[in-house]
Amino acid sequence: MFRRTAAALSVGLLIVAGCRPHLGPIATPTPSSVAGSLLPKTAMAVALHYPGAAGAAYAPVVSIGVSGVLAGANISVVAVPYEGGERSFVGAGRTDTVDLFLSDTASVLTANAAGNDLVMIASLQRSPAWRLMTLAGGEIKRLDQLQGTTIYIDGLPGDELPLVSSLKAAGVDVAKVKLLYPEIPAVGLDPSRLLDGTVAAMFVRSFDGYVRLAQYAKPDTSVSVGESYYLELPVAPLGAGLGIWASAASIVSDDAKIATAATLVALAQSMAQCRDDVPTCASLVAESSMSDLSVEVLAWGINALNGSLWPNEQGLFAIDRDALQSEIDAAVAAGFVTNTSADSLINREIYGLADENWPANVDRTGANWTPLELLVP
Repeated sequence: MFRRTAAALSVGLLIVAGCRPHLGPIATPTPSSVAGSLLPKTAMAVALHYPGAAGAAYAPVVSIGVSGVLAGANISVVAVPYEGGERSFVGAGRTDTVDLFLSDTASVLTANAAGNDLVMIASLQRSPAWRLMTLAGGEIKRLDQLQGTTIYIDGLPGDELPLVSSLKAAGVDVAKVKLLYPEIPAVGLDPSRLLDGTVAAMFVRSFDGYVRLAQYAKPDTSVSVGESYYLELPVAPLGAGLGIWASAASIVSDDAKIATAATLVALAQSMAQCRDDVPTCASLVAESSMSDLSVEVLAWGINALNGSLWPNEQGLFAIDRDALQSEIDAAVAAGFVTNTSADSLINREIYGLADENWPANVDRTGANWTPLELLVP
């Protein structure tokens, strides 16, 4: 099997997207302006763990905080980047905090095989958003030329599943491919390792890593290299992309279930807002000082993320059991894990609570959505 290694990174700018708040005495909860009667008996914090540095994907959580839609219900929602390594899926371990993880299925399967108990509480993307990039002026022009090289995966172990499947289909012996991962996911992608030949290609998300590649400014010119500096190699789409997962043990209590369901309801509203008003969402993230990206780059990223979310015929967050099983089957075929049933990985109770409380004015299908025509700034 391929070799997995954590890439050493210089810390530089470390973005801390959120922290777990102190939950001291607060007022009696009142009906939320968005989640209605979903009221935990005690104050609860919900932490959403995100892949990568703070960027476009953080916009919905920022919007929840700015709007205060859950404040009256004694629920706080924060966004935090993955810690990396063995601590990626480790939560706070507190009864007043729920940790949710935005992750692709294969990385969850890899984590569960190592002893975690993650279950899916909601689907997020309806299509994956990974892209494999190499240098346009380099020697690599085809997938089969990647044998014996090093590829950087801008994610967690397991995220490489679609890449590995495409490499095998191209005749590559994946045992002879070395994979590197970020040691500190909170630090933004460093494209210099592709430009200096440390890695032959980078597997990145369209809404974050890709735009960071295009925005990279060479030290000698201080001018962004742009999209034309890179060549995209074809990787067949596999799975639906990011889902929302939780440790089964962390969502046993009624308060945890209620707070998590209320968070889904609030996210549905804020994601619809970020779909319909990209500039405002981008401005919220830029003004929060969470991200190192400009408002223009954030807007481009939000628009790209929207492309993987909308339109959604089933409705945002609806769990597609068959799609999940197809991803599991692909992971089994690639040798990532042994056979697993999708049913053992799905928790429908929290989605059921949210489903009873969607705001009447929120469009969860985005049937009329069309992407903005934006150029990478």
